[in-house]
Amino acid sequence: MKRVQLEYFVRIVEEKSFTKAAEKLFISQPALSKSIRSLEKELDVTLFKRDPRELSLTDEGETVYRFALDVLDYWQVRTAELMSLLGKVKGTLRFGLPPSVGSVFFSKILYEYGLKYPQVDLQIFEGTSKKVETMVMGDQIDLGVVIEPYENPHMRLKTVYRSEVVLAVSQKHRLAKRDVVNFTELKEEPMLIVSKDYMFHDQILARCKGAGFVPNITFTTSQWDLLLEMTAEDQGITLIGRPVVEKLYSDRIKCISLKNPEFPWTLGLISKKCKPLQEPAKSLWDFCNEI
Repeated sequence: MKRVQLEYFVRIVEEKSFTKAAEKLFISQPALSKSIRSLEKELDVTLFKRDPRELSLTDEGETVYRFALDVLDYWQVRTAELMSLLGKVKGTLRFGLPPSVGSVFFSKILYEYGLKYPQVDLQIFEGTSKKVETMVMGDQIDLGVVIEPYENPHMRLKTVYRSEVVLAVSQKHRLAKRDVVNFTELKEEPMLIVSKDYMFHDQILARCKGAGFVPNITFTTSQWDLLLEMTAEDQGITLIGRPVVEKLYSDRIKCISLKNPEFPWTLGLISKKCKPLQEPAKSLWDFCNEI
């Protein structure tokens, strides 16, 4: 019995499909089926029920699945421990990063991480927090960044950066001379916000609802730079993390703190709970404590 056979078997169970598993593993379906038949022959068991409507495990298959998870977890943990003892961190780290977050916080982190761990192949995958979450759950990436508050019982969460969401207005806006505004004062303002594929979209709606009103949304976009440019041109107001404005538009946009309620802007790292962190991912997870 080979480790790769157990990896193939576990992926089939997780995908509930030979076809999808083969695509994720980048091998042909016949090759994948041959590997599973070989494993069944060696163990003298049938792993899957022969039901064309649904792929499910036999009782023996359930036992082998639990065993396979334990073996693969042990292999990953011990391999990481060995590399750590040898003082070497190498391998591939797939990292999911939402737009704008990279320039605000992670540009420095990733640069200094690369200097410390030059043997790690760091691959960046860009996407909204919702997409990043989906990719972590699907084992397409190892770590990702989300905007808190965030809850998912299947994920580890580590807060790495804290700031606040502010009201962003043009320097010509009637509120531009204010330093603080109540949320209720935004009720009639034309609001420009990020699109529904961002977690932050839902957070804005929830905050407005908590303040007792439905926002007057006049424009949505997935592009942060367009949102800020429209705000700078006084085409509406927007809610956004303070660091994003101060980094990119401090001369054209006024940041105003919010109260009743306040609106924190917090970034968190996520990883899949059931999957032990391999050394490249663990090294970045821990590295965020050092900066």
